Amino acid sequence: MPKTAPRKRLTALAGLTLAGIALSTASAGTASAASVSTWERVAHCESTDDWTIVSSNHQYYGGLQFLLSTWDAFGGRQYATYPNQATKQQQILIAEKVLRKQGAEAWASCGREAGLTDDGVDPYPSTSVPPAPVGIVQLTAADFNGDGKADLVGVEAATGKLWLYPGNGNGTLGERVLIGSGWAGMSGLAAADYTGDGKADLLAVDNATGNLYVYPGTGTAAGMGTLGDRVQIGTGWRGMRDLTAMDVDKDGKPDLVTVDSAGALWAYPGTGSLDGTNTLGDRVQIGSGWSGMAELASPGDLNGDGKADLVAVDTAGGLWKYPGTGSLKGMNTLGDRNQIGTGWNTMRQLVGADFNGDGKGDLDAVQAPAGSTGTFYFYPGNGNGGFADRAAIGTGW
Repeated sequence: MPKTAPRKRLTALAGLTLAGIALSTASAGTASAASVSTWERVAHCESTDDWTIVSSNHQYYGGLQFLLSTWDAFGGRQYATYPNQATKQQQILIAEKVLRKQGAEAWASCGREAGLTDDGVDPYPSTSVPPAPVGIVQLTAADFNGDGKADLVGVEAATGKLWLYPGNGNGTLGERVLIGSGWAGMSGLAAADYTGDGKADLLAVDNATGNLYVYPGTGTAAGMGTLGDRVQIGTGWRGMRDLTAMDVDKDGKPDLVTVDSAGALWAYPGTGSLDGTNTLGDRVQIGSGWSGMAELASPGDLNGDGKADLVAVDTAGGLWKYPGTGSLKGMNTLGDRNQIGTGWNTMRQLVGADFNGDGKGDLDAVQAPAGSTGTFYFYPGNGNGGFADRAAIGTGW
């Protein structure tokens, strides 16, 4: 089980991100870097030097006490699903990005107390090469090329390139196709037909602004022409994480499920039309206490009742299924959860769809150490709410 401990201070980290507050230069100070020893002082203040800690409410993680929404928005998931699973160096590297963007006040009293405002020393100078981003991240799935088979889309962490991996219809993938560039600053990718034209679209959050965009699909794998010009459909999304496409109310229009920084689970009903800020309807809260859950994915129908289900991983590595009821009815939208797997804290980049075309929801996931590439696995759904034996379908993910 993850470690917990009482804390005297609760960091403001990512609470600012959630609110979309742009700190002024005067309030944020001029700090753009801090030495390892300074970050260690921050960790001493925030977590009493425990880089693997999880707060008792499962809301703050690691030595520098990140919220998951901040960890995701600043690229932390390239290293680990949860900040406390990443190394000290990896946590500091993400904290440096937060410091440059939000200033020392992102750590409330601990940042100034530790000296973040007047350090300015690169914690990992060129003589000490920091780990580079690796793997394919922000994975999502839908039929982008119109052949009736689920495809994968993901961002290459090291380059920011957006790649399409066409599905073969049997759980494996074909040769990838480059469909975009400059995606390093985007997060929360979710794919489904949100515009109602029968073609899969891509949703994503611009981390710099917190704006939510839809990239309309053209229905073909046409390289850089696979997606059309993006359209803004929301604001204030910087504090939301684990965006997941799911037809919650079984109306044939994909909805969007996501978790806010307070751990509330929300459903944004899809309207089935590309109508700017009306592409998604008014959100409905469908869960609470989700601060300790991550890697949300909707494989589709896992238990054979014709309703889309949701899966998620807890901090101890348990894989949980939340059965869909087929209707959007507040806190009763999902049924009682049941555990369908253990040891999933070694897995990341979970993505769901019917990858082998048998009408049962499947799951793909990467198994890799923090900050490293790993093996990509296909978990075929068994139709009874779980998965059959996995098969390796790729390496270097």
